[in-house]
This record gives sequence, structure tokens and C-alpha cells, in this order.
Amino acid sequence: MGDGGSRLLPEEARTALGGLQFRPGIAAEGRVSGVHASSHLGQSLEFSDLKGYAFGDDPRGIDWKVFARTDKLYVRRYLDETNLTAHLVLDASGSMASPLPGGKYLHAASILAGLAYVLLRQGDEVGVTIASALRQRSCAARSVPSHLSEILGVLSGTRPAGATVLHSAMQEVLGRARRKGVVVLASDLLTDFVPVVDTLGMLASRGHAVMLLHILSQDERTFPFQGAVVFRSEETGETALLDARALRRKYLQAVEAFVVAVRSACHDARVFYCPVPMLQTPHVEVAGIIHSVEAGRRRRTI
Repeated sequence: MGDGGSRLLPEEARTALGGLQFRPGIAAEGRVSGVHASSHLGQSLEFSDLKGYAFGDDPRGIDWKVFARTDKLYVRRYLDETNLTAHLVLDASGSMASPLPGGKYLHAASILAGLAYVLLRQGDEVGVTIASALRQRSCAARSVPSHLSEILGVLSGTRPAGATVLHSAMQEVLGRARRKGVVVLASDLLTDFVPVVDTLGMLASRGHAVMLLHILSQDERTFPFQGAVVFRSEETGETALLDARALRRKYLQAVEAFVVAVRSACHDARVFYCPVPMLQTPHVEVAGIIHSVEAGRRRRTI
């Protein structure tokens, strides 16, 4: 593993994530055996339902307890277990470069590296798309353990810069994601986010488990600046000298309204909204994201 890969997924992260499983609770449509409930019926341990016995059914599946109560033959059916395909998308626009050093891009890339590690360990296929105006990169979804090195290379080999191209990147994922699986977008969404969330909603309507990791730094959330400050757009290069103290109140109101609008749009689109405040190490946030998805899954089944 290269230096970039080691930086994104250090040994302590792999140790911490080694015992986790990511089971988003969808009926997956994978190609090999795995840990997720399949949309097909098979012989796993997860009970599905009963059906009346018919000629040709395996008699080993007869539920004799039900027969004793009803004097009728029923066969127990089980959900098969399979793997799934995960599409991980990372925003590499200029705004993801701040704050230095590393910026939101490095933090988000580390989280996606951790998710890829967990998914590959449980036999899932993982593909990555880097949404970049300068050089859009991707690697096809594969499930072999050695694929992790390729994923880390793609994530670490990109420098965030230029305009936001999330909508076109998500449209490409929409065209590729034919089987039900997982789609994860990591972005600050500092753009016209409505078309992006609409595309995420289309993926959710097709049965995918869709997640938005909303990456905002503490500077962006709390605006700790004082006095006259020169602000620079990482995407356009434009600068402005502003009185930070006079601006702070309006800025915080705007950020709060922005976050509420994104969260509401995700809720309406059935997209799992996960704020990432960059207060913890990435692998700790990966574990928190997985537990949050599991908790949401349990709430849906109650």
C-alpha cells in the first residue's frame, strides 16, 4: 500500500473496523454469496414465509409444528444471502480542499476508504467515482480483497480543484447502478444541490440504500473569524475583504438554513442524511455511520 493509502486507511483504522459489518437492510441483487438478504429465495437462516406444500417441494422444508396445529402441509421458505454492489462517490471540487491541511476531501476520502474496507471484507463489490471537473476518475466495482489498493490509489491520487460537477457524476452512477445495492455520496454540497438530491432520490426509488455524507468543517459550521478577513473561493479564485464580525450572524443563519434544506430534501427523497462535522477521526465516524444506518433500519422494522 502506498503512502497515500496508508494515510487514508492506517493500521489503527483497519484494526478498529475489522469486526464491523455494514448491512443496510435492502433486498440485494448480488452475484455471489454474502451477508445481505437477497431478493431471491434460498436456504439461508433468515426465515421469509410459509407456502402450501406442492409436488416437487423439498420435504425437508415441511414445518411439522404447523402441520400438528393445522393438519396441513406447509413449507418454510428462507431468504437467500448474497453480496451487494456499493458505489462510492466523492466530490473533488475546489471547496473540498479547505480547510488546510488536507481539507474536507482528505477526511471524506478516509471515510470512504473505511467503508470500502468493511464492504470488501464481507465480500461486497465496491466501485469508486471521483467527481472532478479536471479529471474525473473511477474504478469499476469488484469484490476481491486486492481491489482495496486500487480504491485507495484512486482516492489518494486526486487533488480537489475546480467547479462542482456532482450532477453529471451522479447521472453516470444512475446509469451504472442497475442491481439494488448501496450508493454513498460524500460532499459539502456547496452548489445547486437540488438536482443532485433528485438523482439520489431516483436511485432510492429503484431500491438502492442511498446515503449522503454531508461534509462541513468546523470553520464552516461555526465561523470563528474576527476582524477584517480576506475570503477566497477555492472554485473560482475570487477574493473579498469582509468584516467577519458584522457578517457572522447572517452567515450562521444562512448555514443553518442550508443544512435544514439539504436534510429536508434528503428526507423527501428517502436518502439517508448523515452530517459529518469532522470532529472525530475518520474511522470513528465510519463506525458511527454504520451504527446510524443499522439504527434506522431497526426503526423501519418496528
